[in-house]
Amino acid sequence: MTQPTSLVEQAVAHLNGQRFAEAAAAFLAAVNAMPADDEAWRGLALALALQGRLGDIIGLADYRGRRRGDGFLFCHEALGLLLTYKLRGHVKALDAALPDASVYKPSTLYQAACAHLLDGAEDAAFERLGRFKAMVAACPDLPIGADSHFNIAYRQGTLIEDAQFVDGLGDGDAVARRLPPRVDEGTPGSGERPYVLAVACDGRYFERFAPGFVASAARTMPGATLHFHVMEADEASRELFRRLAADAPDLVLNLSTEAASPFKSGAYYASARFLIGPELLRRYDRPLVLLDADVEFEQALDPLVAAAAGADFACFRHEGAGPCSRYPAVLSVTRPGEGGRDFLERVRRFVLAKLDIEWPFNWMLDQAAMGSVIRWAHKTPAAPDVGVLNDLVGTHYQPWLRSVGGEEKAALIRAASGR
Repeated sequence: MTQPTSLVEQAVAHLNGQRFAEAAAAFLAAVNAMPADDEAWRGLALALALQGRLGDIIGLADYRGRRRGDGFLFCHEALGLLLTYKLRGHVKALDAALPDASVYKPSTLYQAACAHLLDGAEDAAFERLGRFKAMVAACPDLPIGADSHFNIAYRQGTLIEDAQFVDGLGDGDAVARRLPPRVDEGTPGSGERPYVLAVACDGRYFERFAPGFVASAARTMPGATLHFHVMEADEASRELFRRLAADAPDLVLNLSTEAASPFKSGAYYASARFLIGPELLRRYDRPLVLLDADVEFEQALDPLVAAAAGADFACFRHEGAGPCSRYPAVLSVTRPGEGGRDFLERVRRFVLAKLDIEWPFNWMLDQAAMGSVIRWAHKTPAAPDVGVLNDLVGTHYQPWLRSVGGEEKAALIRAASGR
């Protein structure tokens, strides 16, 4: 008897040879012979799509539900696979054909929104995201827990907002009053370079990543000003800061701290750079480079900051799917002046408006804030000028800095969120 692995190999060979009907038949045989083989299920969905048999993908999801009990999650994964293979028109067509009453509609709306974003059709994408948001609010039984891969779509689709939301943001003072006060340690100074590097993180993150951050800055950017904002800092954090400052005499290191917050979570710590950003922009009155704390520098940022000089706010763009993944918060540059202050203040108010959302539904709040305010700027006359650093410097961020930490930082983020 033919073994299922052989059937999958045959199916893949048919797929690579663009014999899609034969591939579908072989994948289906593998699915029936070994229902636990996820590769066979995914391959069958792809083979059906490549034949234009979009409705059969829904039938396959129903079949998956009967065999394994996870038809909704399989449908969501299959649509994501189609996006990976750049079959964006297929995803849009399936969403257009599926009625709102379908159990799979939340997933098709989200994935179709991602397809429109990838095609540069923001208005169509945000129309679907609005419908997605309303639909998931009315569906309490969706698999949105931390261990579900639909959680990514749920939080991205519910955290992101259209321009009207940003227009209607209040001052956020009621939430801001619940935050602990920021305390400046020592007398902040400024170095010779015409910009300021700033990060925010909790004490454990600071102790793990600040030494590499400072050492790489000292090596690549002598004369730079570094501002650390450390939440739940203890004496060990302060002693480390003093040691780092002493070991890097060619840098100016400044520190602010705050006590424990009622919003304790990895998302709060990641978003805090934007909560303190407007004040830092006023204080230093020079371009403000807000960064992830878990990075190290490969070269001086002077050319990058200079390239961003014509924009009030500039950041990198990511080409993958996901409304909150489009603009990574790893590095942004804000110009001092009215436009930059306005942009950062709106990001700050957006974060404050959503701080009550709990883990695991708040992760990527910082990027949701950035992306939503960028969307607002695209739709609003006389809004601050937004620059895309990929276009301005011709590369992504890797030539300038690298992320460090891997699974270790993921564990620290989970621990910060009580998980």
